[in-house]
Amino acid sequence: MDALDVPEGAVVVGVDGSARAARALELAAREAERHATLLHVVHAFPWLARAHGWEFAPEAGAMSVAERVVADAVDQVRATHGGLSVTGQVVVDDPAVVLVEASQRAALVVIGARGLGRVAGQLLGSVSQKVAAHAHGPVLVVREQAPDDGAPVAVGTDPAGDAPEVLEYAFEEAVRRGTGLLVVLAVEHESVPPAYADDRVLALLQEATATTQERLRAELANWERRYPGVPVEVLLPRQHPVEALATVAERASVLVVGSRGRRGLRGVRLGSVARGVLHRVPAVVVVRVLPG
Repeated sequence: MDALDVPEGAVVVGVDGSARAARALELAAREAERHATLLHVVHAFPWLARAHGWEFAPEAGAMSVAERVVADAVDQVRATHGGLSVTGQVVVDDPAVVLVEASQRAALVVIGARGLGRVAGQLLGSVSQKVAAHAHGPVLVVREQAPDDGAPVAVGTDPAGDAPEVLEYAFEEAVRRGTGLLVVLAVEHESVPPAYADDRVLALLQEATATTQERLRAELANWERRYPGVPVEVLLPRQHPVEALATVAERASVLVVGSRGRRGLRGVRLGSVARGVLHRVPAVVVVRVLPG
């Protein structure tokens, strides 16, 4: 029941003993190795948090179960990633609050989400959604179907630009994985009402799209000079960004997107694209985009 104690720059993963948490644990261990840092395993659960708020201690049996969940996770990582330093703790607080707090010191927070499917694919666990929306740093949300390593990193770029944090994380992740980068700029213009769909309006829309693409290529040229060893493929689909990114993610090991959500735990929402891909893609890193 100690207060949260996250080592600076660690990869933090939330576990609860479920299959989705087991997949998140394995991918978190790999990320910790790539970041050359330690892994910190955290287990928290709401009903113990409420007990804590009511100022009576949780039953010893409940704490033993919680401690066993963490101990098993730590043992699993040590058995499969022998050279990785791993620590763990139980925190009596709401899981989303704990992981958001952890994100202030962590290099990355990893959390499992429900599997993909006709029903589950339309849902995102409340903890996953809150952490992705409110974290102070990058969050990797993974499902049980998350792909293995080896495929390129995919990144969604914002037509409005001004999100260097997203491209930087994507390039760094490609370097860590020793793979290439798929840069996606999806532009889908809303349908033009017939009364305005003349040649001039259509020409202006095409010009705006061309300008956006040219700006992206110029920006990428600077990044490629900084990361000359990363092969880059630019994709310019004419479709809704969520659809485009979900399609590209099928041949990627992870998708990186940005979120401009406001800070704080009240009333904050993910951007529509970030929220959409979290429902559709098995492994997504959400990078906080700082306000300009």
